[in-house]
Amino acid sequence: MVTAQQTFKVSFYPASVTIEAARGAGDQHLVIDRGSGAVSVMKNGTSAFAAGPQRTLSAHGIMGMINLQRGPYLVLITGREAAGSIGTSTVYRVTETRVVKVASDKPTREYDAIDEATYLKLLDNALGTKSFYFSYDMDLTSSLQRQSKADQQPLYKVASDEFFFNKYLSESLIAAVDAYEGAGVFVLPVINGFFACHQMRVRDTTFNYVLVTRRGRKRQGTRYFSRGADEDGNVSNYAETEQIVDFAAPNASTSTSLANLQMSYVQIRGSIPIAWAQVANMYYVPELKVDFNQSKPRFDRHIEQMLDTYGQVVAVNLVNKVKYEKPMGDAFAQLSTQVKSPHYRYVHFDFHKECSKMRWDRISLLLAELGESIDSFGYFQRTLRPEAQPDQMQSGVVRTNCMDCLDRTNVVQSELARLILTRQLRNINVFSATDTIGSFPALQQMLNHVWADNADYVSCAYSGTGALKTDFTRTGQRTRLGALQDGRNSVERYIRGNFFDGERQDGIDLLLGRYRVQPNEASPFTQQLTLESRALVGTAYICLFMLAYAFFYPRNGHWFGFSNVMFTMAWIAVLALVFATVRSSHTAELVNWPRLVAYQYRPAISHTNGSLSLPLVNRWLGSGDIKASSRSSDSRGNWPTDKKLA
Repeated sequence: MVTAQQTFKVSFYPASVTIEAARGAGDQHLVIDRGSGAVSVMKNGTSAFAAGPQRTLSAHGIMGMINLQRGPYLVLITGREAAGSIGTSTVYRVTETRVVKVASDKPTREYDAIDEATYLKLLDNALGTKSFYFSYDMDLTSSLQRQSKADQQPLYKVASDEFFFNKYLSESLIAAVDAYEGAGVFVLPVINGFFACHQMRVRDTTFNYVLVTRRGRKRQGTRYFSRGADEDGNVSNYAETEQIVDFAAPNASTSTSLANLQMSYVQIRGSIPIAWAQVANMYYVPELKVDFNQSKPRFDRHIEQMLDTYGQVVAVNLVNKVKYEKPMGDAFAQLSTQVKSPHYRYVHFDFHKECSKMRWDRISLLLAELGESIDSFGYFQRTLRPEAQPDQMQSGVVRTNCMDCLDRTNVVQSELARLILTRQLRNINVFSATDTIGSFPALQQMLNHVWADNADYVSCAYSGTGALKTDFTRTGQRTRLGALQDGRNSVERYIRGNFFDGERQDGIDLLLGRYRVQPNEASPFTQQLTLESRALVGTAYICLFMLAYAFFYPRNGHWFGFSNVMFTMAWIAVLALVFATVRSSHTAELVNWPRLVAYQYRPAISHTNGSLSLPLVNRWLGSGDIKASSRSSDSRGNWPTDKKLA
């Protein structure tokens, strides 16, 4: 495998930007034309170096390039920390990124400074999740089993198309380096998800326990704006989680029988693979839409992809069999009966019914039902030696889902991982025939916390909050305090889903290339509110001001005095009436919808009385008009300084 580099030097010249690798690229470097954005590979010592650079930057990796209105920008990895290792390969977590303008300081095209700043803010927010990981000398996008089948090529050529999260950003780099041997070091595949590595000691045996989750890039988004399967069979919140027991790490046991041994087990999760959506409407439970007519081709394509990738699939559906979630379970079950492949199996386990009243031990019923499939699938095992073949392969995968593929899914996947880990350690005689995870408190505590952390990372990426039910994952039992924490997270998910996630979805769509900025296009960010919506929002602000006034300056100096209580209750009643009115007829304007890629279930906006005008309210709330008016010739030209931009 060609070794990628730890540091890169980025130099800015009047007509070009050059990128030099510290080592491994031979006498080659990248050149980016600042006018056209074209990327090419050149030999060191060319005319680009005839004069000194205007400025230089140092980076740990190049995530790629993206074109906005002003032209191309480089996305650099400027901060990293070692998160652990797999074998002898170090895995890094991205701690800081920097988006740097490539285009010359003198604009060569007309652009909108306000829109450009908005695009950069969206991109910065999408890059700021702190859940990006990479390795310089191993393909982190692929499981150990897929790596064992890969040829010795540059990382970007063997990387998984699904889990190469920055593939869109890397397109221009890949096109430039593809024909040059050694230039592949400039393309660094990055995953989005979770990675943890812990050294464990069981009796006299030392090994690394590694957990890595790779989130798919083809249909990624936020909780309410990315559901189900698309026309190509890609599903929302799709992720592959791999558990690795690693004796090939430098600090692992060196006994002859275990030296360089690696074992891994893969599970997957993903949204129910049909055409469905939950439409944000400011109710706690959003409107559920299921389109069964469009579901079968999407379902068939998804199952075909899973069978091609993993061999055999057991789909475990954890949604409720009654009430709100019933249509989802019925559609999944009905389509599963039409699958003709003997390598596909469907299991429906009503998690909330079976584990009600905190009876979490009943997950064992599901594991027992899956027992035959788990036994036949096995796990991957190899010994790292030259020309050595894997000792055994994993022949199938358990695909788990609930509605969000978060909380219930996390609990089931963590229990299945413990079952497999116990089996693996018994098979290599690290565990005796009677040992369990619980026999080793340090191992049990580590597993509890690493799986809870994994749940939180995946949940934060999709819903914006930590996962629910992690008290069970961390402690092995459900607690009252954990239930209270779940309540807090549920409320936060409601607020984010209705009032913040549209913007977060825009950032993801921009990062992954589902929306590509075109020069001189109409602004996607101008938003006109109807008169009714302006008045309602203005009234809500007044209510909040009056409630704050009652809190900080209570009437007669007493919070619980009769007059202050009545004053407070009156304004709460007005605020409740405003909220009810908004929820009933103004969600089209006041829910935070995505603006870059049209969301098909967004309701139409009613423009009743739109010609009326309230000057004071317009002045307070007319951000859309103010922003539109500011898009004049005055804003088309000068750009903020590089300090603000980078």
